[in-house]
Amino acid sequence: MDLVFDIGFNLGDFTKEVYKKFPNCKVIGVDANPEFNNVQLEGDFVFINRLVSNKDDDFVPFYIDPTQSGVSTASEDFMSNSRFAKGSKNLSPGSVGWTKKLEIPSITLDKLTNTFGTPDFVKVDVEGYEYEVLSGLTKKVGTICFEWHEEMIEVLYKCMDHLETIGYTEAGIIGYFDNKEDIKNMTYNATGDPYLVEPEKYISFSDLKEELEEGCNPDRRVNYGMIFAK
Repeated sequence: MDLVFDIGFNLGDFTKEVYKKFPNCKVIGVDANPEFNNVQLEGDFVFINRLVSNKDDDFVPFYIDPTQSGVSTASEDFMSNSRFAKGSKNLSPGSVGWTKKLEIPSITLDKLTNTFGTPDFVKVDVEGYEYEVLSGLTKKVGTICFEWHEEMIEVLYKCMDHLETIGYTEAGIIGYFDNKEDIKNMTYNATGDPYLVEPEKYISFSDLKEELEEGCNPDRRVNYGMIFAK
């Protein structure tokens, strides 16, 4: 890989894994949280303090839990309906407090591509805001992977539909499944969203949707992982 977009850069853990496997790769790290401006990495790296969305140069509300930066989000639906708000068998309700609100200028994947070139790989980890991020891309680029949560399954379906319209033809899922004995074409992984670990199988979007409908329960709020699209 030569060029990677790390959307939802956070503390740079994903980018560090990229450099371990592809030391000569250039990474564009984008995060709405200005606190990550000072993250130091060895490698060809550019940090952009913007909120990736479906419009350029808007100012978008962004909500932060100062004690848990990894669950910061621009999705008010996520703040109301995710496992972090409603709880699950693994989490207490209200386990996250989005007490800090910022207005962050936006940028699209199209603009990032026009500025830096076509990425070989795009990682998106934005806590429920995935559709807004991906709908700012209007042509196929390299492999895209993004996080999903079963309680936000409709967001996942919208993302899959959009990716199909711009030329992606197959997808695979790797993740944590409470009901792992029921999954067929999806790949179980105990960590849920491992970095740069691809699913064992890629299938059509329609077949993957069918399996998700059978294997996911939005009210359970436990299953989650990464979906890869090619």
